[in-house]
Amino acid sequence: MDLQMNGSDRHPLHNFIPDRVFKLAFPLMLGMMSQVILNVVDAIMVGQLGADALAAAGVGSMIWMVVALTFGSLGTGTQIIVSRRWGEKNREAASGALLNSLIITIPLGLLLTSLALFETLPFIDFLVKQQHVRELTTDYVRIRFLGLCFLLFATSFLAYFDGVSKTRARMYFMIIIVSLNVVLNYLLIFGKFGFPRLEVSGAALATSLSLAVGAIYILIRALRDDTLRHHPFFCRDHVHFGVIKNTVRFALPKSGRMFFIFTSFLLFLKIIGMVGVAELAASNILLAILSFSFMPGWGIGIAGATLIGQSLGGHKYLAARHYGWASVRFGILFMGVSGAGFIIFARPILSLFTPDPEVIRVGFAPLIILGSVQVFNAIGVILAGCLEGAGATHWVMKMDFIIQWIILLPLAYLLAVVLDLESVGAWASIGFGMILYSLVMVRKFRGDSWMNISA
Repeated sequence: MDLQMNGSDRHPLHNFIPDRVFKLAFPLMLGMMSQVILNVVDAIMVGQLGADALAAAGVGSMIWMVVALTFGSLGTGTQIIVSRRWGEKNREAASGALLNSLIITIPLGLLLTSLALFETLPFIDFLVKQQHVRELTTDYVRIRFLGLCFLLFATSFLAYFDGVSKTRARMYFMIIIVSLNVVLNYLLIFGKFGFPRLEVSGAALATSLSLAVGAIYILIRALRDDTLRHHPFFCRDHVHFGVIKNTVRFALPKSGRMFFIFTSFLLFLKIIGMVGVAELAASNILLAILSFSFMPGWGIGIAGATLIGQSLGGHKYLAARHYGWASVRFGILFMGVSGAGFIIFARPILSLFTPDPEVIRVGFAPLIILGSVQVFNAIGVILAGCLEGAGATHWVMKMDFIIQWIILLPLAYLLAVVLDLESVGAWASIGFGMILYSLVMVRKFRGDSWMNISA
């Protein structure tokens, strides 16, 4: 394989790539930042209801994320195929990949939404030992599951737009659902302006309703999109079993990765719950704070994945590598500054979420730990996204399983419970994992094997 660029690729590449990464990543970062704002507002509003409500919403959100991101990872398979076809200048095949994605996500979304019909969810009994918190969590999760069909429907369209470098679509989608969610949160959690006071259940209903509106928006945008008008996606000739198979082939490892990551976080919260309710409430706050750094970094990783996929489709292999490292530099800058903010303003940040002095006390040291490792978190998260964009989804999944399940969870239990270091010990294991993960991703990306994956 020729890893060198031809003459036309050698012009000011080192100056060009950072600009292109920024232009593609910035809308994604804004969209992800809007999600961060929602996480923060959610935690602040629910936090006013007390530690039990905050703990229930935290565990419930994590359960929903396990399901949503595990199956929503079908978007990764779609994005990989769309970006490759776009890089090959095959616009017809790119739009066809969208239809084949919808053939998977629509029925799957309806099936997952049916989980809301179950009155009891046994896995919640395992995760939450306090009876009142368990009841609140069950109600929250059932209502959140109502929005899964809308999420998966939108996932196919968002993946297509990401793959063709139209990342503003995801930005506007996120801004719309987050803005509506914040308003509905206020109305439904506290029962303002004649709306019922639903408390924790109101936060869940606000999210599901917002996702429904977001799905309508992204459908309208797709019907008006110039590329999809010239190459309509809704055409029987575009239905190909091979494309569906490839979408699933790339998506399954990403789904496994999301499952391993977020189920490990659920078990991590289970370990935290062994320490106490205040520690569990503080951990929910810490996850919301961490998203301020992590979610924009994830957006940068999506941008890097698109540029790498398009470069590999055009056989520009050195350009693909440069896009990856440029994405990492951008991420280190943003997430490093975020980490410094966590350290300098740790106590005031925690005070925004809860007036409970005990929750603030137990969350202080873990927030310092998280702030100190955000540069490593940036490297790991962004390179993982870039490698997935190249099609190395299976390898990334394996690394996540090894680090999350074989190393981090036993270490968290050892430090928090056996050695009685409580939540500080548990969160220290997360910091160690971020450092280890970054080193593993750097080693893989410096090699060439990820450039040989066909899509």
